[in-house]
Amino acid sequence: MTLRNRQGTRSRTEWLTAAFWIITFLFAYVFLGLLSSWAWLVYLGAGLALTYFWWKRRHRSRYAVLFGTSCVLLVVMALAMIGWALFVTISVPVDSVGPRRVVCGSVISPAPANELKVTIAGSDKPVVQSRPIPQSQLERVCSNRLHYRCSRAAGLALIGLFVAARATGHFTAPRKPTTD
Repeated sequence: MTLRNRQGTRSRTEWLTAAFWIITFLFAYVFLGLLSSWAWLVYLGAGLALTYFWWKRRHRSRYAVLFGTSCVLLVVMALAMIGWALFVTISVPVDSVGPRRVVCGSVISPAPANELKVTIAGSDKPVVQSRPIPQSQLERVCSNRLHYRCSRAAGLALIGLFVAARATGHFTAPRKPTTD
């Protein structure tokens, strides 16, 4: 089944829409795993190109409001997840097994390095340890986790930006070509 517009002709943006959503879902999948710099660059380039060509060839369909509203909901969810990633306090396990944790703060307000201490999960009281964990290791664990959260927020912002551009395109009428 192919998409057809009101005149019964084939949609001019069908392949652009399919390609956009495929690379967006692939980026989101890669985004959940290890995200390297090449994935950012590939998605940024492909997303910009597909969004540009979609804007040039888009047309008004009878489902434009539905598609635009769906895109807006995705953008709102992305913004909520970005806020969560940036503002929620991070508590990182110190050991692979056990209740010992270190509270690192949030991406926006990280805990100062000299205030990092090992606690038991659910408590703010420091733990007395027979072999204390070096402060440098606590700093490294917190730095890694905060960097991870920050990169996830940036990836979500990139996805949200492209989906917001699509939502705007669905809600605005395309320009008519001028003939002089």
